[in-house]
Amino acid sequence: MKDYLLLLRGGIPMTSKTEAQNKAEMQEWGAYMGGLGQTGKLVGGLPLVGGGRTVSANGTTAEAVTSAKEGIVGGYLIVKAGSFDEAVEIAKKCPHIANEGNIEVREIAPMPAM
Repeated sequence: MKDYLLLLRGGIPMTSKTEAQNKAEMQEWGAYMGGLGQTGKLVGGLPLVGGGRTVSANGTTAEAVTSAKEGIVGGYLIVKAGSFDEAVEIAKKCPHIANEGNIEVREIAPMPAM
């Protein structure tokens, strides 16, 4: 089993939905995360607070992408899967997809021995 990073981008903000819609979505998330946990596939993950900054040799800039529609990274999951294709299938079942978001799936490389 390898670890995979799921970067959750875009999606409809909670502030744009009704209380009932948000409650239903949270129930879907609970079931999804619970299922991953029960099968030993969930390593971790959390939502992210907006307003990040980009740091480079040229300095620090405000977050380039500032809205969900533009594809801001709103959260991440780390999952265990037997293959890249299995990680993609895990991502396809994520409630974020039904919330008009998209998910970038990346294999996490092992740290080389030093």
